Amino acid sequence: METPPHTRHLRDLPPRQIGLFTKAVILCSGFLQQFGWIFFVMGSLFAWIFIPASTVRHWFEGSKDWKEVPGKVVTAEPTNSAVNDEVVYRYLHGQRYTGKSFTAGQDFQGGEAVTIRYDAKAPGKTSFIQGSDRSVFPAFVLFILIFPVVGLVFILNAIRQNVKAIRLLEIGEFTRGAMCSKEATNTTIKINNARYPVFKYSFEFEAGGRTRNAMCKTHQAWLVEDEQREIILYDKYNPDFNIVYDATANMPNINEQGSLESAGVGKAAYLVLPLLGVAIHLLFLWYGAPFTMG
Repeated sequence: METPPHTRHLRDLPPRQIGLFTKAVILCSGFLQQFGWIFFVMGSLFAWIFIPASTVRHWFEGSKDWKEVPGKVVTAEPTNSAVNDEVVYRYLHGQRYTGKSFTAGQDFQGGEAVTIRYDAKAPGKTSFIQGSDRSVFPAFVLFILIFPVVGLVFILNAIRQNVKAIRLLEIGEFTRGAMCSKEATNTTIKINNARYPVFKYSFEFEAGGRTRNAMCKTHQAWLVEDEQREIILYDKYNPDFNIVYDATANMPNINEQGSLESAGVGKAAYLVLPLLGVAIHLLFLWYGAPFTMG
């Protein structure tokens, strides 16, 4: 049974042993971090699929010695891809050098005579039809990277805060502080079609013979306004290194004996998106973008 908020008192003295699973749950918690993982996972998935199928991959090739020879289009067929609402066509060209080329819209017909450009340094390996592209997509698909980058910013900022929380769970001194200020920010969080404003709070507590401040931001105002004095954990050697306990997501429950409880099995849900994000990158790194188009 969960201990009523106002009766919680952490009696376990530091240093405390925090289980690996509980640490992992805290590390990956927070609405903005989970939101960031959605951006990161989806953005990374599309980046791994589309960017290797674009002209970007040719930026990292060595210099080419381009030559031209007559050739012929062997086949011209539409792909399942489109650029600016135009279907991308794939061409197989032949005669002296064979290879694949691409255009947005059909620019060539099967059997049509064309000019083939090939790399004289690697004859037969790199060639394409003059006036076409060597890849399915142009370089502007790089814009996809904005999604995993934005997601990564959210993730890293949340992890920085959560590492601090884990550290203070291990070594922090227990006290309580009274709210001294509450300020509205310009941020809101939308959950299930409802918007919640994010507030910035300041709590005062005594440590080392001085009055200190603990700051936090949260959209869950009810968690930090349900007690006259909220739980604060601080480093006794540096009291300005502190956290407001209830403002950090998935902090352990403090039981009636004053001990920290381990995270429940159901909290594993917070690890799904991070593990998926890592798995996607390992998959594509290992198999070399197996789903690349073209």
